[in-house]
Amino acid sequence: MNPVDRLKSLVAAFSKRRILVIGDVGIDRYVTGDVERISPEAPVPVVFVKSEIHKLGLAANVADNLHALDAESDLIGVIGEDRFASEVRSLLRREKVSDRGLVVDPARRTIVKERIVSDRQQLLRIDYESPEPVSAAIEKQILASVKRLLSGARAKKAATRVDGLIVQDYAKGMLSLEVIAQISKLAKAAKVPVFMDPNAKSTLDLYTGATFLTPNAKEAAALSGVAIRDHSSLKSAGSKLLKGTGAEFVVITLGKDGMAIFTKGSREPEMIPTFAREVYDVSGAGDTVISIMALAYASGATIREAAILGNLGAGVVVAKRGTATCTPEELNQAMKAAVTAGLLVAEI
Repeated sequence: MNPVDRLKSLVAAFSKRRILVIGDVGIDRYVTGDVERISPEAPVPVVFVKSEIHKLGLAANVADNLHALDAESDLIGVIGEDRFASEVRSLLRREKVSDRGLVVDPARRTIVKERIVSDRQQLLRIDYESPEPVSAAIEKQILASVKRLLSGARAKKAATRVDGLIVQDYAKGMLSLEVIAQISKLAKAAKVPVFMDPNAKSTLDLYTGATFLTPNAKEAAALSGVAIRDHSSLKSAGSKLLKGTGAEFVVITLGKDGMAIFTKGSREPEMIPTFAREVYDVSGAGDTVISIMALAYASGATIREAAILGNLGAGVVVAKRGTATCTPEELNQAMKAAVTAGLLVAEI
């Protein structure tokens, strides 16, 4: 089998995988309209609303990405007891993502990020959230959901099997050191690989137990304490992340410069160039990367193959506006375009 056919076979296997997603859950709202005048009440533009789009956001967008890739997923997160919580469940049902792992905390707001847009320019963002950490009682419920959904992880039955676990940390108060440590322990006992997308506001010890991490350059710099300016500093940051977490791999996403793969026991990172041709909006690209990489790795891909597919998927979503997903068809089309451009064959 040639390398490209090998990648296509991995994409075809996505439909046979189930991934458990754990992290902060929310909604991305886009309110679009025209600005024709300035308000007489204050020196601010008046937006005449033309459309509203509501999408799954944060870790829910990862679950949505998995569904778009034809995989099954379960989502564990915390929502409030408000109108936005009902909307989260409605959006999950629409996208055929299970909500059986959601935990309701009446004391918290359901996270919403609302963007006011006119003429393709974001004028304002309004965030609804509760920044304080969840209570010990809610943490127990989160871990109970994890334990319950991992209980049939190795079963042959598709409805209970778990092929991988994604921890998506947005530092919104849900994932403490103890919670992530317990999640990693439960996953290890169930022989389920753990994939983590870290947050720059957190500390490195939070991510111990990962099979691989997928920080961007800003997150890698913050977590390692190394300012990434060149290849030498990139290498230093990646090495510190490997050592500090004990991960098998660290894949640092570098935007237009592609990706750097750090492997335990290897002295040099492996570089993967970007496959993006047009960039309109980078929001949610990291969600797509970890979704594709998790599915690929769970399907038997090497870390290099998983990174190449993740990079191709990122190229698809950054060419779209707003929080977006990537389908297997789009991934295969991106693969074809990369081969035509002479990028992909050289990389495999």
